[in-house]
Amino acid sequence: MNLHSNLQRLKKSKKIIELFLLFVVTPLLLLLPISIRIKITYLFLAIAYIFAVSIRKKSSSNQKKAGSNRSKILVQIGIRFIIIAIGTTLILFFQEREALFNVMLNKPFLWLKFNAVYVLVSVIPQEFIYRTFFTKRYQKLINNEFFFILLNAALFSLAHIWFRSWVVLGFTFVGGILFIKTYLKTKSVWLVIIEHSIYGVWLYTVGYGKIFMFPV
Repeated sequence: MNLHSNLQRLKKSKKIIELFLLFVVTPLLLLLPISIRIKITYLFLAIAYIFAVSIRKKSSSNQKKAGSNRSKILVQIGIRFIIIAIGTTLILFFQEREALFNVMLNKPFLWLKFNAVYVLVSVIPQEFIYRTFFTKRYQKLINNEFFFILLNAALFSLAHIWFRSWVVLGFTFVGGILFIKTYLKTKSVWLVIIEHSIYGVWLYTVGYGKIFMFPV
């Protein structure tokens, strides 16, 4: 019994260290003024490790499928999008009116190309790492769902620290909460990718591209 308990504690400790190295050290390392080679090497190793673990550990059979409420979630996403769209448009209208829909209206081809690259290179990898991998790997480690959601959102926000912007950290923290809640309810990474893409593309479209270092 003691041996079993010790093994469980050891596994838990290893996962905590793993989580720290992957989701805390990685973004902070990218922020430091050190060799770009070290940053790229560490990032490559972290992604390779996540990929290797994901391949080895298939979806556990005891995870509940939550497809039945996807229609309801889609409606919720639609309502959230309308609220976000109205809110962000009004804020920009009063703060920086000239930025409203600037890229889409004046550089439509750039807008189209970048949105495609953004979804493929940024959104899809982020959601597989921060929602699918993170949930399957660490949900049992953190029994409290409320804390799990906050931790996931905080680490997702931390991944954007290299933008050096409190606005970006705020946007991504709120987005992280919405995305992980959607994933936990539906177990559909593709639904979360759609939600993430809608919000990200909208922010670029309405005129917030500059703070996210999107091409304007």
